[in-house]
Amino acid sequence: MKNRIKFCLAAILMLSLLLTGCRKKIETPPEQTAAQPVNVQGEAGSAAADESDGVRLEDDYYEYVDRQILDQVEIPKDSSGWSYFYKLDKDSYEVLEGVLEDAVKNRKQAKPGSLDQKIADLYLTALDMKGREKAGFGQLKPYLDKLRNASDVDGYLKALGSIHGDLGVNSILTVQWMEDMKDSSRYALYVDGADLGPGKETLEDKTQAKLMDQYQDYIRSTLEYTGMSREEAEKAAADIMALQKDLAASALPLSQQNDPDIIYNPYSMKDIKGLLPEGAADSYLSSAGLTDVDTLIVTQKAQLAKIGKYLTNDHLPVLKNYSIFCLVDDFAPYLTPEIRDNYQDWNNTQNGIKERKTDQKLASERTQNMLGFEFGRLYVEKRFSKEDKMAIEEMVRHILENYKKQIMGLDWMGEETKSAAMKKLDNMTLKIGYPDKWPNDYAKATITPVEKEGNLINNVISLTKAQNAVNREKVRKPVDKTEWGMTPQTVNAYYNPTGNEIVFPAAILQAPFYDADKDYASNLGGIGTVIAHEVSHAFDSSGSLYDENGNYHVWWTNEDRAKFKQLADQVVAYYDGQEGYKGRHVNGAQTLNENIADLGSMACITSIVGDDAESLKLVFEQFATIWAAKYTPESMIRRLNTDVHSPAKVRVNAVLSATDAFYKAYPEIKEGDAMYVAPQKRVKIW
Repeated sequence: MKNRIKFCLAAILMLSLLLTGCRKKIETPPEQTAAQPVNVQGEAGSAAADESDGVRLEDDYYEYVDRQILDQVEIPKDSSGWSYFYKLDKDSYEVLEGVLEDAVKNRKQAKPGSLDQKIADLYLTALDMKGREKAGFGQLKPYLDKLRNASDVDGYLKALGSIHGDLGVNSILTVQWMEDMKDSSRYALYVDGADLGPGKETLEDKTQAKLMDQYQDYIRSTLEYTGMSREEAEKAAADIMALQKDLAASALPLSQQNDPDIIYNPYSMKDIKGLLPEGAADSYLSSAGLTDVDTLIVTQKAQLAKIGKYLTNDHLPVLKNYSIFCLVDDFAPYLTPEIRDNYQDWNNTQNGIKERKTDQKLASERTQNMLGFEFGRLYVEKRFSKEDKMAIEEMVRHILENYKKQIMGLDWMGEETKSAAMKKLDNMTLKIGYPDKWPNDYAKATITPVEKEGNLINNVISLTKAQNAVNREKVRKPVDKTEWGMTPQTVNAYYNPTGNEIVFPAAILQAPFYDADKDYASNLGGIGTVIAHEVSHAFDSSGSLYDENGNYHVWWTNEDRAKFKQLADQVVAYYDGQEGYKGRHVNGAQTLNENIADLGSMACITSIVGDDAESLKLVFEQFATIWAAKYTPESMIRRLNTDVHSPAKVRVNAVLSATDAFYKAYPEIKEGDAMYVAPQKRVKIW
């Protein structure tokens, strides 16, 4: 569901890993020495494939390192791919599955309102298919009725406002509280674009016509579940598709959606009338309980103006059907088995997934996701140690110090800008493992058990309302910068520009990214590149526009910013030339920030290692190992359209080919080899 309190403006690095056992502190030697290579299984020897297998590192380093492991794995039939993302997500799921099973086993002893009671009863209502069928839309029905019964656009907007006020979800207007980009100590109300389903890039991809037909069929079947006849639903689905495609034409591309120069547009309530019809904003905001707002930050001006033209009584039928569809789609995983399966089938279709997940697996995943931080606290108790935290902190300090040296040594940046960059690094906040204060958003939520006529949708509505109420109170106060945007069990890491913070949840601090029993160079190639990647996001095209306090403030000289833009344009062109999947190329503009972070990360890590060829090889092999992945063709195409990251193979080969130290480690790479890029064409910024 789209009921986040924060819009994470950070470019987030999505990773996956394999849980390991005991840990010990990483030692940070002043100079790296050669070490015995260790492969992904932890055995002595090279992680790379033998040349006798026919894969030369000079031609495809990713395949050279990862071929053996990829030959041994298959894409699970209920997944869109296999990777260390998948492997570690699965491990986290299984750890918390044990917690869930214990809660169910002991639920008769659990106190009403306790975490154990909520976990057990939410899960059991998710498994109660007869109860879900009987409940139908449950407590979601009054909101659907408000939309259905709106007799004019004013009534429609009031219905939308009421839905947002209670549940925090959106459709034609996406309204959400986020940190004010120019004053990150306070919240501001942002108005973003409409829900575009598969997204602008996919809606506009002419090669995806068959998939769009399947999407329209999903809309039609969803509307049939709301009571429409087949004929009515077919017409409504066609109208909704036309609406979304038209709105997509005026939407910002992904390449611009994190650019504060483009998306930070403050409007007074008086000025917003230039984009929306008279009274539209007032009707929506008053019904949403947002009566004390005097300024709105509009992120997509052109699309909001287009939306404004649709807010007329002539368009009322399509608007109502569109918002009904969006609302059912938001809550579909928690509704009847038929609606859930319909939703799951569409998700599987667009990702090339062969089989549905079982009822038990879906119920467990939904329970774990809904009660994320509650499960996260239990996860940390089982899987994370203070020793791990101290070891990673030490590595982060080492990387930050080296990043400073990298910046101070730049020949294209002036001293004034360098000084401001040092301030940003000196004030960067580090969060490792788990939050110091655990959120308790669901304290007032009631989870009703099956034997008391409880059902999943009503329990989810209770949780959603409780969290939304907490969020609405939260935004009245100064921003709490101790909060986390991810749960500890999330296999992920991120940089948040409005907090000037780098965050590493517990679940990413495991093999193959970090293993205390491995050599330091390999850990630099694993978790070290992750850390340095997030640091580099502070200096990508978007992150570099925020200062040391997390405020949107250009701290560059005009001359240095112009030089940065020239270098960034070179990165765009370089990645535009990379094949992503079977003739489809990477979108260099869409992936720019992530590519800058990848390149900057490797420059930092290889600088730490120095000229030691054997240690450099360990870094490169581990870096390639963490990106080993297989995806279905459908998922690869979708990722190229909707992901701001380059595909895994590109993230390895394109980065290493542009890294000077790669050629020191492997002097056998010569002109004419596929991995070779001439020195003058090796893109770099940091």
